[in-house]
Amino acid sequence: MLRPKRLVNIVDSSYLIRYLRKFAGASVFTIESNSCGVISTTFTLFGFICFILWYSTYFYCLYKIHVDDQTILRSLYDTKLKHYGDEVERIMHTMFILYAIWKVPFDLSDSAKDMQLIVDIDKAMKNLVGEIDYSRHLHLAIVICLSQFIISGTRVFSIWVSLFNLGRSMPIEKVFQMVFTDCVAFIIVTQYCTYLVILRRRYELLNNVLNSVNSSESFVLRFIPPRTIDKTFLVQERKVCKKIKACGRIYSMLYKATETANEKFGLVLLLTMLMTLLQLVLYLYYFMEATASGLFRDLQNYIDFLIYIAWQIGFALTIIYVCIYYSEATVKEARTTAHVAHEIINSDVNPTIITEAVNLSLQTLQQTPTFTAHGLFKLDHVILLEGARSVTTYLVILLQFVTGKH
Repeated sequence: MLRPKRLVNIVDSSYLIRYLRKFAGASVFTIESNSCGVISTTFTLFGFICFILWYSTYFYCLYKIHVDDQTILRSLYDTKLKHYGDEVERIMHTMFILYAIWKVPFDLSDSAKDMQLIVDIDKAMKNLVGEIDYSRHLHLAIVICLSQFIISGTRVFSIWVSLFNLGRSMPIEKVFQMVFTDCVAFIIVTQYCTYLVILRRRYELLNNVLNSVNSSESFVLRFIPPRTIDKTFLVQERKVCKKIKACGRIYSMLYKATETANEKFGLVLLLTMLMTLLQLVLYLYYFMEATASGLFRDLQNYIDFLIYIAWQIGFALTIIYVCIYYSEATVKEARTTAHVAHEIINSDVNPTIITEAVNLSLQTLQQTPTFTAHGLFKLDHVILLEGARSVTTYLVILLQFVTGKH
């Protein structure tokens, strides 16, 4: 049966993504969970065959594109960059795929260590929050699968619409090369963002536990004079202290998981974002050049041209923004732990509980999660401004170079 009988842990709930990754050639290895919650990696023959098939087809198409000089952009508008723009984009895609050919099917698919961390965190969480509902993760997996088909479908449709009014057929090899590169980038980004969604959900559960400790409904351990302390109070005090200590241990495990994410995804995210940034520069240049040259006078051709480049620009912006958004959202949720700990410290509670809350607060100072692109820059909203400056700078340089040459 395709679906596990019961969703015991996070690995069981991701069965749909695992099958899709095998079909896409993105998993030569697959992860499995036994009854004890131990995650292991196994070789998948189906995934390996699909890997050979898809990547062999990609490099064959790359060869045909080079030999036949296939292009879509120059069919819509005769840019001053001539074939050089296509060559730069092709070289950039090839370099990205050459790294991804190892990173995605072999390294990222061998994620037993990452998932074991999550399974261990969930085991520790069960003592505080009870059973964890994995149906949300299953719904996320379905959305990701549908998104993959929608992105590929709209990509092909935008190319077909752009070329239809010109009466030209789609260059199949060129279309496959572009769609395949987009799919690989999408797989990388979705795996990264899915991992962050999992972490953010665990930080959220942790903060809910701490908030319940601090709430008036469940936390009535206000400061009581020593003479009035009874056995029931001491038992409840120890229970609250153990709960805060457990939160501290889980917070450390979550911090370790964030460091694992940086180690696993840092370089491939850097290459993905650099590729999309360069695409952004190229296609914005095409838009500015075509508009300045008066292509809008031929309205139908201009609309077809805009449809083609708008998809590429939109996809590049989405890839960059999604990575930054989920990184920031996870860090924001992690920082909430420190705020809740300080609320406990500042409340009128027993000194023993305050001591545990202070220890947790100090721990959050030392273990503040940060997501980076291979350590070169933080994945936060500040980088959007820096990216916009970089795009503007390179766009101006490219415009000056082409204008001066002609």
